[in-house]
Amino acid sequence: MRGEEKMQYRKRMRTLWAAVSAAVFCASAPVTVQAAAFEKENGQYVNAEGTAVEGALFRGVSVSKYQGEIDWAAAAADDVSFAMIRMGYLDSLDPTFDANMREAAASGIQTGVYLYSQALDVDRAVKEAQFAVRTAKDYRVSYPIAMDVESAYISGLSRQELTDIVNAFCRTVEEAGYHPVVFGYNDWLVNKMDTSQIPYDIWYARYGTVNTYPNRTIWQCTDSGTVDGIEGPVCLELAFTDYSQVISPEGFKKIDGSWYYFKDYAKTDGWVQANGVWYYLDPEDGGRMVSDCWKEIDGQMYQFDASGAML
Repeated sequence: MRGEEKMQYRKRMRTLWAAVSAAVFCASAPVTVQAAAFEKENGQYVNAEGTAVEGALFRGVSVSKYQGEIDWAAAAADDVSFAMIRMGYLDSLDPTFDANMREAAASGIQTGVYLYSQALDVDRAVKEAQFAVRTAKDYRVSYPIAMDVESAYISGLSRQELTDIVNAFCRTVEEAGYHPVVFGYNDWLVNKMDTSQIPYDIWYARYGTVNTYPNRTIWQCTDSGTVDGIEGPVCLELAFTDYSQVISPEGFKKIDGSWYYFKDYAKTDGWVQANGVWYYLDPEDGGRMVSDCWKEIDGQMYQFDASGAML
């Protein structure tokens, strides 16, 4: 995952990628490692020097429209366990988001999302997070929702301003029942925000061999990886946390003031029993929980209290 400006450049240069990928440089991470690294050797992932990456559990990718159409079954067969998929900007979806989310999940790949933030204040950050969870509710999201903090548009904020903005985004995601993570390059994390004030997981981007950072759960280790099913270079990720043990596949989530119920990470509807109480998720209202009313269901009248419990 690169800045939008870098991604536009990459698209224009796509036909030359094989010749120059090893020489790509980033302002924040001047060394782009060879894609031969970050594969398993003797049961452990190794870095560009062939040294084991301690604690790395799973390999994944981050993708967007710039990767084009992806054969997710082929990617899954090439040891891609998870994918962080670009959602886009506030109120603007990446055109490949829907297909990538559905096809990756159908191929058995755990899916998370990232939103490219342009928030200059806390109010905008909250709106971005609300858009992210509102969009995510219609998909199987088994990995975190990430705030992608790298835009030149927000680079002029003070360290405390950006810290407050990041916390507002993550808090809103968390309150909705999702798991937030903050994406940033080393320079952004060290110099542009105070991560000691940010009590959330870090998705750490630093190319080469150094991968440690406080609260780091995912490491973006290269932007020039190769994976079966994906044409051209792709960012490779290594996960150090088993999110299947962190993110519950089932339960209520509160989105835009309404409650929804999820099973196997996907929104469901109809009757649901939780903790011995029956609730009704109205299929005619997008699975929104019915509450504080009488409602006719299949020819019978039912009463629900303010919490949504059937009386």
